[in-house]
Amino acid sequence: MTGLRPTLPQGKEARTMKRTLLVLTAALALSAPVFAFPGGPGPHGGPHGMMGPHGPGIERFLFPPEMVLQNQIALGLTDEQLEAIKKMINETHSQVLDYQTELQRLSEQLRGILDSPTVDEAAALETAGRAMQLESEVKKAHLSLAIRIKNLLTPEQQEKLRAMRKPPHPER
Repeated sequence: MTGLRPTLPQGKEARTMKRTLLVLTAALALSAPVFAFPGGPGPHGGPHGMMGPHGPGIERFLFPPEMVLQNQIALGLTDEQLEAIKKMINETHSQVLDYQTELQRLSEQLRGILDSPTVDEAAALETAGRAMQLESEVKKAHLSLAIRIKNLLTPEQQEKLRAMRKPPHPER
């Protein structure tokens, strides 16, 4: 068995395989849920935020809407602030619901395309591209919401939220 080496595809066949892998990767990404705050799951974004594992995430500069609403009394939100935040959240959720509905439709279409014995590469790439664009729009909508909420808060309210975020020091 020594001396036998698998032959790897070359030229056009290699490019086709790479594109197919890209489409399959996109299809897997489409099956993952879209989270409500930039940075991923959890109350304050994922472990790496939007910047990735190599730098600080943006979540430390912004505040999840849920955190603001859960602490409205402690923050001293005014009635005007609360109404404005609720309105922004409702508008964003409505917009995101439209995006997510279309994203589910595209994901279903992509699964149908990929399920074929011979995949229509152009159709798969076009459908995946539209889905990725919608995912980007969802993330932009959530980022915009977080920015607008931060801009509505006073510097004192923002400082209170930052302090709430810090883990308590363990007593010894």
